[in-house]
Amino acid sequence: MSLPTRSATYASVIGAVLSEERERRVMTQASVAAIAGLTQSTWGRMELGRACTLENLGKASVALNIKLWELMKVVDDRVAGLENQGIQVVYELPTEEELKANQEHWVVGSSQISKLSLVGLGALSGIALGGVSSYIASIFKK
Repeated sequence: MSLPTRSATYASVIGAVLSEERERRVMTQASVAAIAGLTQSTWGRMELGRACTLENLGKASVALNIKLWELMKVVDDRVAGLENQGIQVVYELPTEEELKANQEHWVVGSSQISKLSLVGLGALSGIALGGVSSYIASIFKK
């Protein structure tokens, strides 16, 4: 399988946005997980781009007091920003073996994805990170 220069998973972009929203609210993984009715380890896996089931995302959006569609809109815009930078976003999670065998091809971790997707998002829309709610509000003002 021939990979492009860099790839990221859609789920890892979701994880990056969840991590940013949690940190913006100055909450720990344990505290937001408790509000969501999840374990801290499940929340941690979600921020890593794992365990991102629709049920868990619904619970996360309630815990963060944002609508699920707003969360997914931000994720989709981040994906567009990454793709504009030549980073392919894939929808299937690679195995641990694939990640290890092709480490230089995968953008992983919420801090890497956040940094790259914000650069791309800024180029797309000219906005800075202000959280999901303020971003969604800015879209409707245009």
